Amino acid sequence: MEHDIRGLFKNKEYPIKKLPKEHRKDFITKLDGVKSSKNKKRPYYFLKIAASILFLLFCGYFYQSTNSKPEKTALEIQFEGIENEYLVNINKEWSAFVEVANDTLLIRKYKEKLKESDTDYKKITTQLKELPNNINVLESLIDNLQRRLQLIKDIKEHINELNQKKTSNETIYI
Repeated sequence: MEHDIRGLFKNKEYPIKKLPKEHRKDFITKLDGVKSSKNKKRPYYFLKIAASILFLLFCGYFYQSTNSKPEKTALEIQFEGIENEYLVNINKEWSAFVEVANDTLLIRKYKEKLKESDTDYKKITTQLKELPNNINVLESLIDNLQRRLQLIKDIKEHINELNQKKTSNETIYI
């Protein structure tokens, strides 16, 4: 089914259309209209660049404002130091207690007591965030930390006493 295109046009079945006399002038005016429409797009090009620069500046400002942290007061800095010191001591004493203790039931019992103190501690810290300069809240937070640390120390001393009694009772007399 291959056809030669030239052969199709040799037949006079297709009428040849003649272009109107004003065709050239119409074509040139349309070309001029296209050229003038291209010139109109240039101001939009500069507006796009200006809008993208403004967008980048806005994003930079938004990023900067979300990442800036509020400055802490001297009281908050001092309290964080005390809090970190107590938490380090509590963790150190707890790990020493777990090493010394042989009774898993005892460990679980005191772990639950510490969890209760920890939930109280979290409640007090939320109060501290609401009222950062309230001395009563700060004192109750420090008291909670002191009670937790003292509880662990008391437990550790009790276990040491029990271990000393076991070793003294196990002496063999010959």
